[in-house]
Amino acid sequence: MPREYFDNLNGFSLPLDGEWFDFRPVRQEDWKIVQDGMSALSSRSRYLRFFSYISRLTDEQLHYFTAVDQHDHVAWIALARNQPEHPGVGIARFIKLPNQPEIAEFAVTVIDRYQHRGIGGLLLAVLYRMACLKGVQILRGFVLPENQLMAAWLSRLGAVSHYEGNVCRMELIVHADTAVSPAQHLLNLFDEYADKIMPSVSQSPISRDKTD
Repeated sequence: MPREYFDNLNGFSLPLDGEWFDFRPVRQEDWKIVQDGMSALSSRSRYLRFFSYISRLTDEQLHYFTAVDQHDHVAWIALARNQPEHPGVGIARFIKLPNQPEIAEFAVTVIDRYQHRGIGGLLLAVLYRMACLKGVQILRGFVLPENQLMAAWLSRLGAVSHYEGNVCRMELIVHADTAVSPAQHLLNLFDEYADKIMPSVSQSPISRDKTD
């Protein structure tokens, strides 16, 4: 797949389990979509994502999460195309560390009723390919010990875990070349998603083992 394809990608649409979803970069005007998505999360999902039982994002947080440059801070959102007002159903981002730009902290969140349909995996696939383009060598995520589903999913994708106090740090090595990747199955998974994004591929439902 040409590198410039992802570099110029403004968004795409795919059907998952018979329902169409739009995937695109986050825009600054998405603040309401992001806030509504926060409200749609269960209290447990909010806790697992933010490590606290917050109910709403502050104006400062909303600005930080939506005013992204798509280089040092890359963020993509998934929208339900067939639902009224096209609500956001999932969001993913990575943010480069200022003093170590080859490392980026990432997070993927999917609204509870849309989980286990492949949305989280597809968002992570986009992050991974964007990381390749933006010079990121490690995608680092933080997971609470009780979030066993997320930890197991990332481990299956090749992430290495390290415990820091009460939080598990999980790191995905970013490899553009499957020939040198110690986790070839990880690249194969992302390539499978990426192939379906190409315009030449017919829009057919995706069927695979879904985690998010």
